[in-house]
Amino acid sequence: MSADFRLPPSTPSPSVTGPVARPADPAAVALQLLRPIDALLFPPGQTTRAEVLTSTPKGGEFELLLRLAQNTTAPAQQVVATSPRAVPSGAALVLQAISQTQLMAVLQPSGKAPAAEMLTRLDPAVFPPGSSVQAQVVSQQVLAQGEQQRFAIIARLLEGAASGSSLSLTSSKPLDPGTLITALVGSQGELRIPDPARQQLTLALLQGLKDSLQRQGSSEPLFNSLQKLSQSLGQTPGQSAAPGVAAPAMPASVQSAMQQVLQQVASLQQLMTPAGVEQAVQRSGAFLEPNLAQLAGLLKGAAAETAAAPAGTNPSPALSKLLAALSTLPVSPATPPLPGADLKASLIHLAISLQQQLSPGAIKELALPFSPWKQGAGGATEQSFPVASRVVQGMTDAPDLGALLRLTAALLSRIQHHQLQSLGQSQSFSDGSSQTVWQLEIPVRDGQQFSHVQVRIQRDDSAPEARQVEKTPHWEVRLAFNLDQLGSLQAIAKLYKGRVSSEFWAEQPQTLSLLDGELRLLRDRLLAKGLDVGELSCHQGMPPQPNQALQQRWIDEVT
Repeated sequence: MSADFRLPPSTPSPSVTGPVARPADPAAVALQLLRPIDALLFPPGQTTRAEVLTSTPKGGEFELLLRLAQNTTAPAQQVVATSPRAVPSGAALVLQAISQTQLMAVLQPSGKAPAAEMLTRLDPAVFPPGSSVQAQVVSQQVLAQGEQQRFAIIARLLEGAASGSSLSLTSSKPLDPGTLITALVGSQGELRIPDPARQQLTLALLQGLKDSLQRQGSSEPLFNSLQKLSQSLGQTPGQSAAPGVAAPAMPASVQSAMQQVLQQVASLQQLMTPAGVEQAVQRSGAFLEPNLAQLAGLLKGAAAETAAAPAGTNPSPALSKLLAALSTLPVSPATPPLPGADLKASLIHLAISLQQQLSPGAIKELALPFSPWKQGAGGATEQSFPVASRVVQGMTDAPDLGALLRLTAALLSRIQHHQLQSLGQSQSFSDGSSQTVWQLEIPVRDGQQFSHVQVRIQRDDSAPEARQVEKTPHWEVRLAFNLDQLGSLQAIAKLYKGRVSSEFWAEQPQTLSLLDGELRLLRDRLLAKGLDVGELSCHQGMPPQPNQALQQRWIDEVT
C-alpha cells in the first residue's frame, strides 16, 4: 500500500536532541523556483533561512527575490521564486526543498528567532519507536495536480517533549487546517498514520465482538430442547414421545423450522470422511453471507442476460452457472437444494417463525436489560479461542416458545461472534504479507448427545520477493473439543511446504496419556499420506493464544 503522509526517517542530528522550543504558529506557502539549478542550494531534509528582498506581482502571482543566510564568509546566495500569495519585503523565511523545483516556505514572525525547530526528521531521542504523535494541521499547500496530486502540510505537535514544534509533511490527501493527526513512530523513525475508514471498521468490529460475546450461548441447550420437543411431537424418526412429557400445541411452521435446524447437525460418522468434514464446514453458517452475495450476483447476471437474449435461444451462460451453483449448495438429507441452506439460515428461519407466534409484549420481556448468561469455567475475552461456553439460565424441562427464541438468538450471536473473529483477524500488511483466518463451530450429534467442535484455520502469506516464483503459505489449524470422557482438548496442526507438525493439549492427565500412546499411529498415517512429518507432541494444560493483530489493523499507512 502506498504511503499517505511522508516524513524522512530519523537520523542522529545535533540540531534536535532534546526538548524543542515552542515557536509561534507558522504561516506556510509553497514556492516555485524559476531556475532549477537553484535547487542545489537546498540539501534534501534540511532547512535554510532566507530574507525576502523584493516581492513583485506578476500575472496573478508574486515573484520573490530571496537572499539565503550563509554560515560562512562567502557571499550570500540569491534565488528567484514565485509565490501564489503576497509575501512582504523584509520577511524572514525558513525554506525546505520538497521537490526539485518546489520549496516550502514558513514565514517567521517579526522579533522572533528563526525557527530552526521546524522538524523534517524525527530524532529517536525525542520520538522513540512505538511512541504516539499527535499534531494539528496548521496550513496546507497544493504541490502537484492530476493523478499524482500532493499537498505540503505544516502540523504543530500537541503533546510530548517537542510539544509546540512544527512538522513538515507531504500528503496524497488534502487536510484542512485544524485537522487532528494521530500517528505512531515506526522502527526507522517513520510516521504510521491511521486510515480513518479502517479505524472506524476496527472500532465497529471490536464493538461487535463485545456485544456478540455477551449475547452468545452454546448450541447444546437449543439442540437438546428441539430434540425433546420433536420427540414429544413424535417427529423424530424412530423415536416416540418422551415419557411424562405432553406434546405441546406447536404451529406447523415452527415444527418445520425445528426439523430444519436439527438436520443441519453433523453426525460422528459424517466427520470420519473428508467429504463429510467439508460439508459440515459449509453448513456451519460461517459462510451464509458470502454465499448469498454470490448467489445474488449470479441471479442479477442471469436476469440481465436472459432479458437481452433473443427469443428461442439457449439459456445464458450466467443461468447455467446459477444452476450449477444451486446444485452444489450444501443441503440436509431429504430436503430440496435451497440457497444458503446452512445452520445460520435455518436458525434465522426458526427465529422468525417463533417471533410470529409471540406477542410484541412477550418479545419485549425477553429483551430485558439483565444478563441471562452463566459463564463456564475460565475467563473469556472478545478475541479468545476457543469461545467460552455459556448457558442460558432459567430454562424449564418443557421449554416454551419464548425460551426457544432466546436460545435461538443466543446461538445466532455465537455464530456471528465467530464470523467477526474471522473478519477482524484477516488482514494485509504494508510489506505485502497477509493473514487470513476462518473461525467457526461445527455442532455434532452422537446418538442422543450433542456437542460441538470449534475450528480455527489460519493462512499466512509472506511478502512477495522478486526471485520467488510462487508464494508458499503457512497453514495452522486448531480444533477445540470438550467431551465428557476426555475433558477439554485442543489439537494444533501446522503445514508448510509439505511438512506437517502437530501438538495436543489436554487438561486431564488420563487424556494426555491416551494421546501420547497414539502418536506413533498418527505419524504412520501421516507418512502414508505422503507428508513429511515433523514434531508430534502432547502437553498438559491450555495452549497459548494464536497471534491476533486486530488492534494493529488500522496502522497500515506508512509515512
